[in-house]
Amino acid sequence: MYDLEEQEQIDALKAWWRQYGKWVMTGCMVGIFGFVGIKGWDTYQKRQAEAAGKLLEAVRVAARTGDAPKTLVAARVLQSQYDTSPLAARGALIAAAVSHVRGDDKDAEGELQWVILHSTEPPMGNLARLRLAGLWADQKKYDAALHLLTDEKTPEFAALTLDLKGDILLAMNRLPEARVAYKQATEKSQPMDALHQLDQTKWEALGGER
Repeated sequence: MYDLEEQEQIDALKAWWRQYGKWVMTGCMVGIFGFVGIKGWDTYQKRQAEAAGKLLEAVRVAARTGDAPKTLVAARVLQSQYDTSPLAARGALIAAAVSHVRGDDKDAEGELQWVILHSTEPPMGNLARLRLAGLWADQKKYDAALHLLTDEKTPEFAALTLDLKGDILLAMNRLPEARVAYKQATEKSQPMDALHQLDQTKWEALGGER
């Protein structure tokens, strides 16, 4: 059982998620722009990499203008011509981010699912899985979102995955499980990280003790 003060903290956490959860999701999605252009060039022959790179640049140019349809078209051309290239997954992630920001979550979901099914790089697939789970959580598809998060196997995403899992469980009013998830999230992050401190606060709000 939770006393009045603890219940007020729980209600405040739920209200925070309802108000800001989607915006946090959007911020994470937009943050992909800096993440998706780093690796993958050395695994393919130079000519193929250059051609795929030009198509990825077309995706980026369209994304910078906020033109979701053009971004989506460019990303899908990249996918159709170079579906095994790591750059195709990056283009799909960018297209998903732009579609989400523009309010078209159906297209965003499609791009994220493409990455999950086709990416040859586990971090890319797991990033897409995390983002898709966040979208489904916004849509209150909690069971589907939790199922996606059970497939997370990339250590660098462990804390983010557990944080989102805790938020979903909290929204489902499964408070003891949410508390466990937040505690596990703190164990997977560094004490000085902002996420660690946020999860520590959430854990304590649900009755965790220092």
